[in-house]
Amino acid sequence: MVQAAAFGLFLFGCLALASFISVALKFFPVQTWVVHWVNTNRKKRAVRNYIPYMTEQEKAIISYLLYKNQKMFTAEDTGGFAATLISREIVVHALQRGQVFDLQNVPMTIPDHVWDVLMQCRNQFPYTPPKQGDTKGHPWRVPWMAR
Repeated sequence: MVQAAAFGLFLFGCLALASFISVALKFFPVQTWVVHWVNTNRKKRAVRNYIPYMTEQEKAIISYLLYKNQKMFTAEDTGGFAATLISREIVVHALQRGQVFDLQNVPMTIPDHVWDVLMQCRNQFPYTPPKQGDTKGHPWRVPWMAR
């Protein structure tokens, strides 16, 4: 009888502990945080590994944004010359649900984790500002004559 009571106490104690852990994980979703952390680090590593393979146009866009310390900009809905950066998720659309926007001026941004990597590798993106009086457009915009 004592062995059965001890076994029951052990069994129901383990079940109660499992129930407490289950409730705690609902309030503090550690697994979601871990998955987010792993995905963010994976994206950082992918950006860092892609930097040596960037085209001159991509480097010009990034160097302009780093020089101006500008994480957000507007571009055409296709992204213009930044389309390849969009496909690599280095630049993402910064639209909110239900936001009205102009197709020629879609808000885009560089995510925080990507910006951190780009700031660390800032020396790989040299920028020479245009001479005074020289007007130069944004490097991600496709000139109308080139369409």
